[in-house]
Amino acid sequence: MDIVLASRAATWLINKLLDRLSDYAIKKLLGSEGLEAEASSLSYALQRARLVLGAVPAGAAAGTKIGNDQLLPQIDRVQRLATDLARHLDELEYYDVKKKVKKNQKSRNPLSKMNLPLTESGQSKPKYNRTDIKQIRDTVEHLHSICNDVHNALLLDKLDSIKKAAQDASSDKRETVENFTKNPRYEVIPGEEMKDILKLINSAASSDQELLVVPIVGAGGVGKTTLAQLVYEEVKAQFDMMFWIYVSANFDEVKLTQGILEQIPECELKNTKNLTVLQRGINKYLTKRFILVLDDMWEESEGRWDKLLAPLRSTQVKGNIILVTTRKLSVARITSNIEAPIILDGMKENVFFSFFKRCIFGDEDYQDQRKLMSKGDQRKLLNIAKTIATRLKGNPLAAKSVGTLLRRNIDEVYWRRILESDEWRLQESIDDIIPALKLSYNQLPYRLQLLFSYCAMFPKGYNFDKGQLIRTWIALGFVMNERKKLEDEGSDCFEDLVDRSFFQTYGESQYYTVHDLMHDVAQEVSINKCLIIDGSDLRTVLSSICHLSIWTEPVYNEQSIERNDDFEEKLDAVQDNVLGSLESLILAGVYDENYSAKFVKTLERARYVRVLQLTAMPFNSDILLSSIKRLIHLRYLELRCTSDKPKSLPEAICKLYHLQVLDVQHWSGINDLPKDMSNLVNLRYLLVPGSGSLHSKISRVGELKFIQELKEFQVQEANGFEISQLGNINEIRGSLSILGLETVTKKGDATRARIKDKKHLRTLLLTWGSASGSTTSVQKEVMEGLKPHENLSHLLVFNYAGATPSWLGDNFSLKNLESLHLQDCAAVRILPPFEKMPFLKKLSLVGLPCLKNLRIDFNSASEEDELELTEIEISKCSALTSIRLHSCKELTKLSINDCEALVSLEGLPSSEQLKQYVVHGCPKLPSGSIPN
Repeated sequence: MDIVLASRAATWLINKLLDRLSDYAIKKLLGSEGLEAEASSLSYALQRARLVLGAVPAGAAAGTKIGNDQLLPQIDRVQRLATDLARHLDELEYYDVKKKVKKNQKSRNPLSKMNLPLTESGQSKPKYNRTDIKQIRDTVEHLHSICNDVHNALLLDKLDSIKKAAQDASSDKRETVENFTKNPRYEVIPGEEMKDILKLINSAASSDQELLVVPIVGAGGVGKTTLAQLVYEEVKAQFDMMFWIYVSANFDEVKLTQGILEQIPECELKNTKNLTVLQRGINKYLTKRFILVLDDMWEESEGRWDKLLAPLRSTQVKGNIILVTTRKLSVARITSNIEAPIILDGMKENVFFSFFKRCIFGDEDYQDQRKLMSKGDQRKLLNIAKTIATRLKGNPLAAKSVGTLLRRNIDEVYWRRILESDEWRLQESIDDIIPALKLSYNQLPYRLQLLFSYCAMFPKGYNFDKGQLIRTWIALGFVMNERKKLEDEGSDCFEDLVDRSFFQTYGESQYYTVHDLMHDVAQEVSINKCLIIDGSDLRTVLSSICHLSIWTEPVYNEQSIERNDDFEEKLDAVQDNVLGSLESLILAGVYDENYSAKFVKTLERARYVRVLQLTAMPFNSDILLSSIKRLIHLRYLELRCTSDKPKSLPEAICKLYHLQVLDVQHWSGINDLPKDMSNLVNLRYLLVPGSGSLHSKISRVGELKFIQELKEFQVQEANGFEISQLGNINEIRGSLSILGLETVTKKGDATRARIKDKKHLRTLLLTWGSASGSTTSVQKEVMEGLKPHENLSHLLVFNYAGATPSWLGDNFSLKNLESLHLQDCAAVRILPPFEKMPFLKKLSLVGLPCLKNLRIDFNSASEEDELELTEIEISKCSALTSIRLHSCKELTKLSINDCEALVSLEGLPSSEQLKQYVVHGCPKLPSGSIPN
């Protein structure tokens, strides 16, 4: 790590710690521990350290280079001190929450203290003692001493110019970035190569050839995957079955065959690990013409390749295609059955520079920027851009990455700084673009460097789920913003990295990937912090490592898991060096019992872990789970269990008071939750299997004020399940289903749920029991109290016996509604005013026996006010006599069933527009009303 990056990292940590020390709750907590004076002197020391260290990156940004590498140990010491102090605060907060939880339990049940063991009844952690106070004072002295050393060293490195740069940086305006939408102009479209592939595909269709394999060979980042994607999209109409699989270095014919079958919905054989059975599945289900893309292949074993191809060659249909993308010509020779593979070189110089200009300016003529520059400035910038372009070796990935970098500051001085960067000197070969990608990384704000470098914890080709990655970043404390929700800030940072080409996605996939070369950059820049253990050679284990991931897939075969001494030795290598400082730990994949026992010991020594992901626990699961309760710093816990027998989550999880994410989506057989889940007062996400019915089993859910997702709440008469529990949880997003509303008998109780204050809620489902005992007037009053916010998108109401509430009638407020579903609502006679729902797309009316007329017929003031309604379902409305749909100009689906009294149906669009039309069980409707 160079001195600039080290200073950025230390400054970031100091800022984070200062933010915590300035927080009112933390100040109050420190005061209660008698630490006001220590906290004040600590804040002063940290502010001084920030001022001194912050000058280093500011000076570097202004072109002043710091050459004193002897400062690195001192700056590293500041980082470690800041980290230790943050951990002290963390523990202080933990025991404070624990004390409050115990106090709440006691207030609910005065006898509870009598039932607790001695260690649980009182405070487990006494107030800070003299040793703790002395440690904080020593830290302050250390910080002052280090700052003196750094300050004196910087005097030798042009401190005056550094100070000036720091001042300039502080007054400089914030970088602004326009939000580029995806545009074909920014995509590389190889011409002749694509034509050649399309010719081969077309000729295969007319020949007797069963299977054509077309390899695309080229250097990393040159556009092989993009070319395959373009071909894949272009030929969709020619193939009945289409498959895309990312292969990478771990070629496994079983998993690849399984991957093909997983993309065939009707296949029932995809869960087996037996290759023979899987190959039978290929023969059974691959009955139509197919195209298969094997992206990024490295395997050179002809025998393994033949095993994969054996069933694909024996299908009954002719003209099937496999596209293989690879960097290795040797792979192309083994896989190909055409005369010569498709060789993809870098773009030609003139074409490449035009593309590079599009990456920078949005179009190669840069019309918008020309208006703001003199002709002389234009020429200067173009000359710099041409010189940089020659160093990018015609590589599209490098052009996108560096082009985005230049786009963010159209300034000659800034561009020259990029041109003269030291990174270019590291270019080792004619097609080496790593320095260009590293340059883009170095120019990122430190917060984005931190977020991206964590991706080194995952193997190449890993499919990143955006939401999951953001939750991990938040749990590690990487995302900070006082003015925005952490999830929103994390999302903005992620999209910024996508815009800068650090992440990429293809087609309609919900997942993101990191290009192999970008992954190499992530591994290089995170070498001091992240360590990955897999099938490759283990690099030197540094004591500074704080993130460890273990990926067993390259080592253990699921069909016969045998002991692997070499893999166990890799885990031994980290035992002594890094376990005391680990902040994240991932164990992914299957393993044997010996490895499990060794990992248990590893977990027992990892004290400061904030993120723990265990994606399989075939052995020692009880011991592993008992170790987790000691991890008081834990924010993110993912547990997977594939046991055939139902297995409960341990009650000890409820003592992880810092926990923000509990992910048990893949915990098989879970049918209940620990009884004290409401103790997890910092919980933001409880991710459970299925539809979310487990959420309804959380007693006193109102204690979870930060929860972002609550899919289901079952109102009960039992303590802790009153509807008022919903009153304090206003951060929930997505959907909420409220069941058992027959239990609520007063409008005031319903109002205390504060549904209208849940501004992030998009879908609301309200359900009364089918055998509801409450009267229609009571239900009407309760419904009035359940009014949602005006930006709700989807509303569903079931078994409601009251009349239409005012917020769906005269005082209609849901102007942004996109779908409305009313079912078994016995007393509803009046429907909402459809002219006030311009965004409504779907309407479902099922079992409304008092509804007599449905009229969606009004004059729109403008095109903006016209309905978007495309789908209507009407069923079991026994009193319905008339339907008028004159304002449904976008309608494509209409279903009317069992409406015995219906005599009039008007305003239908043409039969060409109405793609799906069903009328059944409407005996009084004249036949002329029903189109053919």
